Amino acid sequence: MSSVHRVSPRSVPAPLGKYSHLGVTEANVKVAVFSGQIGVTGAGRPAAGAAAQTRLIFDAISGLLKSQGATPADLIKLVTFVVSRDALAEFTAVRDEVYAEWFPAGDYPSSTILVVAGLAAESLLVEVEGSFACPPESSGGAVAAQKGE
Repeated sequence: MSSVHRVSPRSVPAPLGKYSHLGVTEANVKVAVFSGQIGVTGAGRPAAGAAAQTRLIFDAISGLLKSQGATPADLIKLVTFVVSRDALAEFTAVRDEVYAEWFPAGDYPSSTILVVAGLAAESLLVEVEGSFACPPESSGGAVAAQKGE
């Protein structure tokens, strides 16, 4: 069971998309913050197109979660950067597929999506950063993962 509680209070307008207004963790929960993930192949080359990059990004996020014994239910917040409205449409389509698997009950993490002029390399179309709660039993795994073990 996740230590993240997602809330969209009635005191603010309902979310317009697939997100919750708040992600609240329980007391004494370790929180991991991950850097922007980009859609590169194992060879370090950006995948062709925003949809392919988005799939790789969600695969990478899944790997980060697993490295700490966490699951998508432990995600607190995601921040997505896309370079155009076309890339946004491709991102959203893939995100919706992933979310259908990760959040079948519609209990989505907090989220922000920004359309930006560009990312670190011109070939990058999507980048996602975020945070998640680490399950208590993962406390040793985080140190090992940091050391590359």
